Amino acid sequence: MKNRDSFRGTSIDNAFADSFKKSLFYNNIYVNHKNEIIIGVRDSFINLYYNCDSIAKIEVKNPNKCIIDKYYTNGEKNKLTDNEFVSLYDTIIENSNKRKKNEKQAQQRLFMDNNNNSESKWFCIDVEYTKSLQGKRKAEDWRFDIIAISKDSPFHVALIELKYGASALKEPSGIRTHVKDFYSFFKNKKFETLKPEIITIIHKLHILGVDVPESLRNVSIENFASEPEFYFITLNDNPDGNSNNTPKQTMSGYLFSDKRWKCNRLSSLIKKEGDYFDMIEHNSTFRPVFLFSKATLPDIQIKDILDRTYYDVEIVNQ
Repeated sequence: MKNRDSFRGTSIDNAFADSFKKSLFYNNIYVNHKNEIIIGVRDSFINLYYNCDSIAKIEVKNPNKCIIDKYYTNGEKNKLTDNEFVSLYDTIIENSNKRKKNEKQAQQRLFMDNNNNSESKWFCIDVEYTKSLQGKRKAEDWRFDIIAISKDSPFHVALIELKYGASALKEPSGIRTHVKDFYSFFKNKKFETLKPEIITIIHKLHILGVDVPESLRNVSIENFASEPEFYFITLNDNPDGNSNNTPKQTMSGYLFSDKRWKCNRLSSLIKKEGDYFDMIEHNSTFRPVFLFSKATLPDIQIKDILDRTYYDVEIVNQ
């Protein structure tokens, strides 16, 4: 497997940023669609995200062309010039919308609505984050749907897992897996590994033409809060049509043997593998926040991504 850069964006230099900002990817797509396009800083390339689908991979070595899955171009091409991309943009967007991935669409809306609100206390810097391989054959297990950082010092970093409705909670890759991964990140002090990447991401977003808040443009490791904050956000916390349980109740059944949060049914995984407290080794210093909202697509209307007035808030105590 080809080695990746050590940190996100280390090969994204001013020359690439200048070329990108002269391209139609930037001037016709990003500038005109800031309410629906996210720039993701990656290893030797950037992604353009729509619905948190990667619809364009733009490599440092070729800022005027992109790689794209043929699904989005109706099977025609997987490499497009910036001009071709602009001409096919409506088709690409239409095909992304056909996928009806509620969780990804909700992820995009939370990110965009927060960053388009200058009054928000947070700024989202990345979606679909996975750790660089750094020469390894397998990436770290931990990954984050959204990374956000506070706009004021000391800068707090929020690591966010998003769920939309009850169907997203079951295994594999359900709520139990994410609790384990977040705890592993916390226990093994991986925040020290993440901090330099966060700084690199913020700097590269700025030179790529993203409206990074001025307070974050010269952020340094010394300005960070000592620990990250962990959040599990659940949207569409409404009763399921079949069981009439809310996602919050269902989540409790996967995590807590004491049936808190008005849980009606426990998952067999609790008996087989232990409950939430077993998964976090009864470590009371690990304190993720669980946020629940009944808001649904298309208009979630959460303008400050972690403002607790938008949510039903649960902080777990033993």
